[in-house]
Amino acid sequence: MGLIANRETNMTDTWEYLKSTILVAWSRTTRKIRALGAFVIIAITCLIFLRPSIPMRASLPSVPSVHFTPPPSGPISPYNVSKVALLIENRPNPILAPLMLHFMSVVPPDWRFRFMGSPESVKAVNASRAVRDAVAIGKLDLTYIPSNMTTGSQEEISRFLTTLWLYEVVLQPAEWLLVFQTDSMICANSRQTLNSWLDYDWVGAPWNPKGRFGGNGGLSLRRVSKIVDVLKHQQRIPDSEPEDVWLTDRLGHRPGAKLANGTASLTFSGEMHGGDGEKVVPPKKSGHAPHKEGAVAGDLIEGIDDWREGGYEPMGYHTGGSGETLHGGIWGTPRLRAHIWNYCPEVKMMLRMDAAQYVPGECSNNWKRMEPGWEGMFDDVKSRETEIIDGVEYPMLPAGLMPW
Repeated sequence: MGLIANRETNMTDTWEYLKSTILVAWSRTTRKIRALGAFVIIAITCLIFLRPSIPMRASLPSVPSVHFTPPPSGPISPYNVSKVALLIENRPNPILAPLMLHFMSVVPPDWRFRFMGSPESVKAVNASRAVRDAVAIGKLDLTYIPSNMTTGSQEEISRFLTTLWLYEVVLQPAEWLLVFQTDSMICANSRQTLNSWLDYDWVGAPWNPKGRFGGNGGLSLRRVSKIVDVLKHQQRIPDSEPEDVWLTDRLGHRPGAKLANGTASLTFSGEMHGGDGEKVVPPKKSGHAPHKEGAVAGDLIEGIDDWREGGYEPMGYHTGGSGETLHGGIWGTPRLRAHIWNYCPEVKMMLRMDAAQYVPGECSNNWKRMEPGWEGMFDDVKSRETEIIDGVEYPMLPAGLMPW
């Protein structure tokens, strides 16, 4: 008990001494020092009691780092590197440059093009000034077929188009590939666009209009990544199925595959089988001009497009045999051909044809243009005679043409 009382006496004495010391010090200070002391006490009190509400340095948001990347030195390309149209041909065919330029004009403008050929065929294509202009702006690439490969036969083309190197190296980073050949055509009068088919892994002219998938590769749209997956796990046996049959069979049986069926493929390309005919829309009963409404909607207009009523109009055509194989379902009657000549006259570019076989009349196969001063020299030629084909009157000789 004595020890406890002793401690209490010591604490009391200490407190009294501390208090007296503070009072003495306070009495000797000025008003400014007292105010400063009060401010310090208040600041310390705030820091002690308000500290939890002040965020620690680690919890403060970090200042984002800013990096400046200079723009590329060259012009930005307006073309989509994921979309490539490919023509492969080792023969220096005169059709190559006109065909390439035509496809550039009808395929959506964001697509890039690539031509692969022999030194002779590349030289023939590059002779065109328009082609060189396309190369200069990055629209078209001209490349050689590797020396250890060739495309001189159907089997060699199949080997080339089932080579993993082509899809994984040459075409990268392309995701969509349009393959076209010298016996294929996309029609300028088509109301479709190639970009509307990008959801499919493969689409081409159907071998079976009622089939679930499968279509000719001569004019086909392909999904590159899906083909790469197939070629990484399977290899085509030489001298077996054509490349389009081999690839579509494997693509079509993949989980989640999406290949256009026969019905849809008929509207993409025509080769062996015809499809549904076109429908001409009658004018709408409104205060607007019907042709303006139809032009916006993309419909065929009565009174303007009547000639297209009932005609089969795919986006494009593929023939076969470099334009020599014409299947009856597409080309078999004068009426079918007459509609194609009107709807897609550019197909004549890919056909092996003598104009005399397609001009009405019994004239010589050799023709020459009328020249100044020839008027009246060939009055014996029955140039004023006409004939009726499918209800249309045609001249026996086209204007300005006569037998040589």
